[in-house]
Amino acid sequence: MRFFQSLQVFILVVCFATAANPFAADEVFASTTKAWISSNDPTHGGAPDFWSMFEPGAPWARAMAHVEGISIAQNLVTNGPPDKLRSFYAFLKQNHLKLAVSIGMLTWSNLSGKHVEDYVPPGGSDYVAQRIKALGGELDTIDIDEAFWFGRFYGGENACHSPIDALAADVAANFNAYRRVFPNVELGDTEPLGPPPSGDPTGRWAKETQAWLDALEKQTGSHLAVVHEDITDWDRPLAGYLPAVADLVRRNHIAFAPIIIAARPNGPDAAWMASAEHNIALLKASAAWPPDQIVFATWHAFPTRNLPDSSPEAFTHLVNFYFDGR
Repeated sequence: MRFFQSLQVFILVVCFATAANPFAADEVFASTTKAWISSNDPTHGGAPDFWSMFEPGAPWARAMAHVEGISIAQNLVTNGPPDKLRSFYAFLKQNHLKLAVSIGMLTWSNLSGKHVEDYVPPGGSDYVAQRIKALGGELDTIDIDEAFWFGRFYGGENACHSPIDALAADVAANFNAYRRVFPNVELGDTEPLGPPPSGDPTGRWAKETQAWLDALEKQTGSHLAVVHEDITDWDRPLAGYLPAVADLVRRNHIAFAPIIIAARPNGPDAAWMASAEHNIALLKASAAWPPDQIVFATWHAFPTRNLPDSSPEAFTHLVNFYFDGR
């Protein structure tokens, strides 16, 4: 009964706020969304002020107020300067920000997988977990870097085309390496999960995606915390497929989280930001909005600045743009 009373109050708040302000519904629903950011770092050609984000008094306090955590990539974890990473991990703890690492969770062999995205060398997960711990990090989420896509569907050199159960068992083995060091770490998954542009008349997409989610839970013994949808083609109408992805994920009681990024890697900064802001508008216009979580990301060379969040051409400003309800 208390739940339904709370729900009624929430609906009344939305209705009254919307009547007074046509943008208020955007603001109310956006405020319930958990936000993460993932900025490209200097080890991968990212903005040179990356480390400045994690210094005391860094000028992105307004954006940070909306951010639950920071996601970093495999290259930074393994190749980042130890002193910088120590300061980074300390900053996260001091500011109550969670840490996620987006990383390969499949193991390559001499037969397949070598130099394919999401594949790591044997023993790689043990090394990464130990390095995070040794430098003072506390890992909250391991985010699988598209194991379903690259392990099953990728058709390039050294492709594996593995069965779903085999992929999930490999993920579980690598996940256990992290759990030995961080017992409470959660598991997330990033994938381009949308059905093909031709649709899913046979139901194969829905069946295989469900099989992947089931196999992950069975093999890891852990319920996925979140699925991050990597929208690889922003020219494709989101209304035609993104709601189906969101519905499937939520039916499994998993948080749905689209990744917001510019449609193309081109600059200059103003053009990149305008593209990302346009993609926010596309998301809000789809039936998949509001998401349970949202990730503001760039793995491009743009924007060339993260700070300050007051600048319309700085990456952290994207968070403000979203939560302003524009």
